[in-house]
Amino acid sequence: MFVRNKEEEYDVRRGSNSNTSSLKEEQWQQRQQVQGRTAVAAAATAMDDNVEDCPVCFTTFDDTLRRPRTLPCGHSLCTACINELKEQGAVMCPTCRVEHALPEADQFPINYAVEGLIRRLRRLATVTPNPGKQSTAPAAVTQPAPRATAGLSRKTRSLLQDQEAKVLAAIRSCQEEQRQLADYRTTLGRWGGRQQRLENELQTLVDQSKGARELISQEESRVEGRQEEVRQREEALHAALQALRTAATRQEAYNVIEDADHLVEEEEEEEEKEENKKKEEAGCVSVAETSRDALQAAAAAAAATETALETAGTDAAAAQTALETADTAAAVIAGDSSLPADSAKAFSIADKLPALMEPTLTAKDLASLTQRAKCLLKANLVYAIHDVEGQSQFARISLEDSCLHLHSVQAEAPPPPPHAVILQMGEVVPAAPPCKVFLDLEWPGSAAQRIVVNLPRDNSRAHQFMLLCSGQQGASYANSTLFMVEDEGQPGECVAGGDYDGKGGAALLPDLNQGKCWRSGKAGAVWWWASEPTQGGQFGITTRDYSPDQTWDGVFGEVVRGLEVVQEAAHHRPITEVTVVQCGVLLSC
Repeated sequence: MFVRNKEEEYDVRRGSNSNTSSLKEEQWQQRQQVQGRTAVAAAATAMDDNVEDCPVCFTTFDDTLRRPRTLPCGHSLCTACINELKEQGAVMCPTCRVEHALPEADQFPINYAVEGLIRRLRRLATVTPNPGKQSTAPAAVTQPAPRATAGLSRKTRSLLQDQEAKVLAAIRSCQEEQRQLADYRTTLGRWGGRQQRLENELQTLVDQSKGARELISQEESRVEGRQEEVRQREEALHAALQALRTAATRQEAYNVIEDADHLVEEEEEEEEKEENKKKEEAGCVSVAETSRDALQAAAAAAAATETALETAGTDAAAAQTALETADTAAAVIAGDSSLPADSAKAFSIADKLPALMEPTLTAKDLASLTQRAKCLLKANLVYAIHDVEGQSQFARISLEDSCLHLHSVQAEAPPPPPHAVILQMGEVVPAAPPCKVFLDLEWPGSAAQRIVVNLPRDNSRAHQFMLLCSGQQGASYANSTLFMVEDEGQPGECVAGGDYDGKGGAALLPDLNQGKCWRSGKAGAVWWWASEPTQGGQFGITTRDYSPDQTWDGVFGEVVRGLEVVQEAAHHRPITEVTVVQCGVLLSC
């Protein structure tokens, strides 16, 4: 602060030489203003010198929660501070007081220059540590540049530096605790997911147990009826025995012997049936024991997980031991289990257990149609996953007429059930033809009927037809309709479809002229309908043979099964009611 000398103070108090005093007073005020502006400029300079700190919260920028973001005025604030300032729909810069509207993305751009400078300062702090002190600061905290301390005593500066070191140590401690909490939260999420899977498996086993109880009740009723049958047979045998002992004539003896032989043969047949029934009952017992063991293992896994959660905060070693116990119990659930192959009634209980007992299935197992793969396919528990525009979508795989069918990916399809086996689309679907695809056609008054199309050559049009049948690129023929019939009732009659998007059916591939197509005039030929790229997905199917001197150009496939379905659809009016309700790719046949 500017201090006047004693003479000036004396003149002012005495009121003498008023003009001179007034002039000096004005000069003193001007010097005060200059000194105030100098202090503000020094503070602003100190703030600008520390570009690695946010000017609002004075926290060092980082690359996670406090990334530097640049306002249109050129000043940078951390992300957290900007989020607090933009609650009113605009942000006022705390440095220059200029108000800025929020951008369309609701966030200001990142100042990569400041981030680069911070990374450089971190490297310098790592390479050249302060001698005499061991650096323990994490990479996210760096020593800030020296602040403007003009006008402060050495003792004051020392106190500021000591306090700053304490604050930095506290920041490091907070960041370390945040990292530990983030790791623990990740672990909790993993435990929660495991617990959910166990709950789902327990629910499945409970449902299967209900089915087993119903089966036992049916068996009790059957046994009660069998007991009555056996009692009646025993009475008949006793009567035959009495007749054998009391026969008086030859003819009577022959008749009694014949009746006894007939009764003995019936008894032997009943004994054979009963032996087979005992085998079935043994299979049911095996399934019940498997269910019981799985339930016990699931309960052990749940208890071990709960123990791990309770001890995680106090004893890390005990928590790890509990988790290992849970993993061991889960492994029991995932272990091998032999199911009775000769028990038809037991299969109704056990047909879904393989998915629980062996949670993995390879594409090789699927192609080989192992016993477990067949069980999973029968239970509709096999799916293929594919990413379409950044979102995961699923395609169901089924076993129909001894052939593997991959059904089209559809955005609105429900997710797979909890115990489904998920394979990558690229592991099961061929990258390009040759292959076979299918279309299921349906119209009012007719149930869905399937046609199978063979794509024998690898050309762009056949490849696009396969993609639109599988839905791998998001678009699919599913739910599209036929839209035209040409030369109805005449040679060369054909139907047209493929307007999958309602806009003509745009092409998926950039060049549809790659690869060789062929010409054909036979019924069942599948060919490219339109010549415009905006209609590249449209196709035609010939339903009647052409005359010998006429053929279709651009043929890339042929109907190998279900041609009569297309011929019947060609006679339905209006043709636009004929819908492709489902489509897909045949994986093996």
